[in-house]
Amino acid sequence: MISRREALGAGAALLSTALLPTWAKAATQAGVSRAGRVRLANGRCLSYHEFGIPTGPLVFYFHGTPGSSLEAGLIEHEACLAGVHLVSVDRPGMGHSTYYCGRRILDWPCDVEQLADILGYGGTSFGVVGLSGGAPYASVCARMIPHRLTHVAIVSGHAELGAPGVSAGSEDDAIALITRRPRLACKGLNFIARRLDRKPDHVIAKITKDWSAADRELVLCNPRYYRNLIANLNEASCCGTEGVVTDIGLLGCDWGFELCRIQGVNVSIWQGGCDRIAPPSTGRYFHNQIAGSEFHFDPQAGHVTMLKWHAPEILARYHNP
Repeated sequence: MISRREALGAGAALLSTALLPTWAKAATQAGVSRAGRVRLANGRCLSYHEFGIPTGPLVFYFHGTPGSSLEAGLIEHEACLAGVHLVSVDRPGMGHSTYYCGRRILDWPCDVEQLADILGYGGTSFGVVGLSGGAPYASVCARMIPHRLTHVAIVSGHAELGAPGVSAGSEDDAIALITRRPRLACKGLNFIARRLDRKPDHVIAKITKDWSAADRELVLCNPRYYRNLIANLNEASCCGTEGVVTDIGLLGCDWGFELCRIQGVNVSIWQGGCDRIAPPSTGRYFHNQIAGSEFHFDPQAGHVTMLKWHAPEILARYHNP
């Protein structure tokens, strides 16, 4: 039996599609992302995937950990409906972005500004969405380049390990172990990557066993989202696992800046009440640290469903920041 939430969501989607201009309908039906790769000033490359409408407001999407730019495919339809140009970026060492030895979270805003300029948005502002392990990268942009940003959304954001008042998430022990033992972690992730190629169903079953019921239903019961999850994880380590291990290590350590110093930009926090990876106290922590931020709480949403269910509301902010 269909739930009230599903019925409302389906009705809204049908109504929105009916009201779309012809070009936007074609984009939503195509379901095709556009891959790209650019060279930065220091010679490194950044890879990305574009979703949505190329003529719409630019919004950068920062994927989770581990993850890749393919992750934003989960909200491709919503990006088209919202009329935004969603550019999902692979961080160094993931996807086809060049590995960067010794990188810091604080280095990210410079990369993002260069990418925006190369894509033809020099001197203009853009938005940012950070999911889960993308939260520190969305936050550091808010801290370092607020003058370039229209709005920053932190969705199911993962905080630094040991952040005051934040309950431990289901992946915190693994993050701490990988942070302490990066070489061992590389070997372990290499083994998992090979298993993902040969027996993806077994790997996905283990990865999702501690997810909320809502998240499991969303991803495991939808063939398209299920395939996207496998492709996303494969893409994350397609050039090796060292970049993934570095990214997890940076998430688990001191980020190098204080959230309470963020000012001069609109920030919204989106938190699910059933999130086991980033528990509800995490969203409240971000909200309490970032003065003037909006706080949106859905008691029924999990880690991934918070993004999927609320993508229309989130992406609407980039037309009217």
